[in-house]
Amino acid sequence: MSEPDRSLVVVAGGRSRRLGRDKPLVEIGGRTVLTRILEATAQFEDTVLAVREVPPFRRALAGEGWELDADSAGPPGSVAFRSPKGRALLVVPDPVPDLGPLAGVASGMAAAQGATCIVLAGDLPFVTPDLVDCLSRELEGDADLDAVVPHARGRAQPLCAAYRREVGRRAARLVARSAASGDPSPSMMSFLDRLRLRQVRAGDFPAGVDLRASTRGVDVPDDLVWAARRAARDG
Repeated sequence: MSEPDRSLVVVAGGRSRRLGRDKPLVEIGGRTVLTRILEATAQFEDTVLAVREVPPFRRALAGEGWELDADSAGPPGSVAFRSPKGRALLVVPDPVPDLGPLAGVASGMAAAQGATCIVLAGDLPFVTPDLVDCLSRELEGDADLDAVVPHARGRAQPLCAAYRREVGRRAARLVARSAASGDPSPSMMSFLDRLRLRQVRAGDFPAGVDLRASTRGVDVPDDLVWAARRAARDG
């Protein structure tokens, strides 16, 4: 399967209450978490960034050299960018704010083009190319699967996983139902319960993939300390 048949969806719509600032825009080792994610996934020609508010990310991307792409269209409120190397990135706002990460997954996958979508939380500074490639290949190798989800640090990691793009419609239905009824936001786990999925563990990846580090986000100040130390160690 060619790379254009794969899309990257970065879910960055959280309020970051525990950290007090947009987690994807926090610097680790001199680079923002978002920049680290984009560098680790440079093989993706189609990238969607699902956010709660567009302006902070628009400014951050412009500061990194990304240029507005007036020739590309997306959902209402979205902004298209292109990197100096020609990579396309579409920033899309959550249509229903504050309904949790599943809303970002739904809006991001709706805007994606690839048959396979790698979905990543926007606070994962140590995702690697090998990790996302392994997840993609595992899903693409079994037509009966809807998703491939790592199991790390004692639980499933649905925001570092591979999905068929069409299951985004199921996510959208769950979000719409929740918004219409006023019920609490649907969880990622309730979404996974509706999918045919395979969970993969550390032993299923090449030796160079550190699954624990790749799936650890920067949620609280202690995570920033850990991430800074790891970045310094990795150089």
